[in-house]
Amino acid sequence: MNIRFRPIFKDVFLTFVTQAIVLVTFFFIYRLIAKNFGPYGVGQYSLVRRAIGILQPLLLLGLGVGLPRYIAMSQNREQRSNYIKSGYLLVGIFTFIVLLFINLFKTFFAKLFFGSVDCSNLVLPLSFLSGGLVLHVLVYSYFRGRLFAKIFNLLQIVNTALVPVIILVFLEKTSIVGLVTSIGIATFVISFVFLLFFIEEFFVYIRRQTFKDSLKELLRYGVPRVPGDFIFAGFFSMGVILAVHFASVEEAGYLSVSQSLLTTIGVVTSPLYLILVPKVSKLIVQERTEEITESLNYLIWSILQCTVFVCIQSMIFADIIIRYWLGPEFSVATPVMRIVFFSMIFYLLYSVEGAVLEAAKVKPLNVINVSISFALFLIVSGILLFCLKLFSVIISLSISFTAGIVCLGVLTHISIRKIYKAKIRQDLKCFFISVSFSILLGAIAISSKSFLTSNLCYLIIFEALMVTVYLVILSLLQRDWIKPICKMIYQVN
Repeated sequence: MNIRFRPIFKDVFLTFVTQAIVLVTFFFIYRLIAKNFGPYGVGQYSLVRRAIGILQPLLLLGLGVGLPRYIAMSQNREQRSNYIKSGYLLVGIFTFIVLLFINLFKTFFAKLFFGSVDCSNLVLPLSFLSGGLVLHVLVYSYFRGRLFAKIFNLLQIVNTALVPVIILVFLEKTSIVGLVTSIGIATFVISFVFLLFFIEEFFVYIRRQTFKDSLKELLRYGVPRVPGDFIFAGFFSMGVILAVHFASVEEAGYLSVSQSLLTTIGVVTSPLYLILVPKVSKLIVQERTEEITESLNYLIWSILQCTVFVCIQSMIFADIIIRYWLGPEFSVATPVMRIVFFSMIFYLLYSVEGAVLEAAKVKPLNVINVSISFALFLIVSGILLFCLKLFSVIISLSISFTAGIVCLGVLTHISIRKIYKAKIRQDLKCFFISVSFSILLGAIAISSKSFLTSNLCYLIIFEALMVTVYLVILSLLQRDWIKPICKMIYQVN
C-alpha cells in the first residue's frame, strides 16, 4: 500500500514550508534591525513597511488576486497572454505615475506617511521598494495562477527572506535609507530574472479587440476591489500613522511590530489562501459546487479549533516572545502585542474564507466587509482617543485595531455561509470545544510560566507537549471532520 500527499496538498505543504521560512527570517530581520539601529530604527523601518502596505493595494489595482484568478481560468495560451499583457501594462503605467507623483511632492507625503518632514529622505527608498514589490507580485501572480508552486515559492523565499537578510549582514553599517533602497533594487532585479521564465507569453499574437476585452474584464474585477485592498491595508497602517502623530515613533513601532507578527503568524493559513483562489476558480468553472462546500466545511472547522489554542498560548507568552526576539528593552510592547494577538482567530478565518469569496464572486464582497470593519476601527479609535480617554494612545489604537479585525472575521464567515451553506450549530460546536480545552491548557501554562521562562528550551518542550495533548483531545472528540480531512490530504494506491 502506497500512501502519499494529494497534488493540491503537496502544493499547500510546500507553500507552508516557504511561509515558515519567511516567518523565521522575519524574526531575524527585525532582530538585526533592532541590534543595528535600536528602537528608532525599528520604528523607521516599520513605518516604511506600513506606508508600502497602504500604497501597494492602490498600485496593483486589485490584480494581485485578479491575475491569478483569470490566469487559472484561462482556456488556452492566447487567452492567458491577453490577461498577462493587459494586467502588466495597466499596473506598470499606473505604478510609474503614482511613484513619480509621490517624489515630486515628497515633503507632503513624508508628513502624511511618517508624521514629519524630517523623514522626507525615506520617500525615494520607499519608491524603490514599492516598485520592486509590485513587480514581485506581478511575477508571483503568474506562477500562482498556473499553480507552479515550486517556482512561486522559490521567488518568495529569495525576495522576502534571503534578500533582506543578506543585505543586513553585508551592509550592517548602512543607514535605514540605504537598507530600504538596496532591498528595493535587489527585489526588482530578481523579480525581472524570474519573469524571463515566461517571457514568451508576451510575444503570443493576440487580436486588439480581445486585448481590450481582457483589459476591461480585469478592470471590472480588480478596480472595485481596490478600495477594499486599500482599506484593509489601512487596518495595518492607519493605527501606526495615528500613533506617530499622537504618540512617538518608538510606540508606533511597537504596534507595527505586533501587527507584522500577526500577519506573519498567518503562515498557518496563507498557503491555503495562495492555492485556494486559483484552485476554487477552476472548480467553479467545472461546476463542482458540492465538492467546494464539503471541503470548505472541514477547513473552517479545523481552523477554528487549531487557531483558538495558538491564540491563547501566544497571549500568555507574549512577553517571552518579545524578550527573546527583540530584547528586554522592548518589554513595554507586551500589552500591545497581547491585545493584537486576540484578533488572531478572526484574522486567520478571514484569510481563508476571504480567498474563497474572491474566487466565488465577481462582486467584491470582501470590500463591503472590510469597509464596515474599518469604519468600526475608526469609530472606536475616535471614542477612545477623544472621548473616553481611558487608556494610553497606543493601547487605545491596539484595542481599535482588534475590534475591527474581529468584526471582519465575523462578517466574512457570515458571507461565506450565505454562499456555501452549512449548519451553524457545527461551527459553534467546534469553536466552543476549542475554547474550553484551550482555556484549560492555558491555565496550566500560566501556573507553569515562572518555571518555563527561566530557560527557552523548557518553554519549547512545554509547548510541544501542550500541542500534542491538544491534538489528542481533538482527535478523540472531533472524528467527524478529522478523518475526512486526512482522506482529503492523502491518497492510497
